[in-house]
Amino acid sequence: MRGRVMAFAAVAVWSVAILAAQKVTNPEELDKTMKKVGPASQTMGKAAGSGAWADVRTALATMKQGVTDAENFWILNKREDAQKFTKDVLAKIDAAAKLVATDPADAAATTAAVTAIKEIGATCRQCHMVYRAQDANQNYILKPGSIGGGH
Repeated sequence: MRGRVMAFAAVAVWSVAILAAQKVTNPEELDKTMKKVGPASQTMGKAAGSGAWADVRTALATMKQGVTDAENFWILNKREDAQKFTKDVLAKIDAAAKLVATDPADAAATTAAVTAIKEIGATCRQCHMVYRAQDANQNYILKPGSIGGGH
């Protein structure tokens, strides 16, 4: 029994260490994380349009992980509006995930799921309007001057 408790404790500590390591702390990590969220968002929209609900669920999970990891960046930089955007988009991701937990069975359920997915995109755009810009290659970057330290 003691061996099982020790093994469980070791796994728990390892899991916490991995989760802590994923938290975004600087602009480079934010950029890397958001570059995973963006394609997942595009995949989600296309998959919803074609009724590929399993792909939507996978994309939502990727987005949730990325946004959750990025939330730490906004906390560290004391950006309350960005923290609110983060909480809003996470709530909308959770709501959409519930709607597509199983494949929508009828037109009304499908419409509700697609609407929820569009709301995620709208909330992301709100944050982008404040904190993201596009570089010469049309890649999203953190808007210069949006946090201390010249970024």
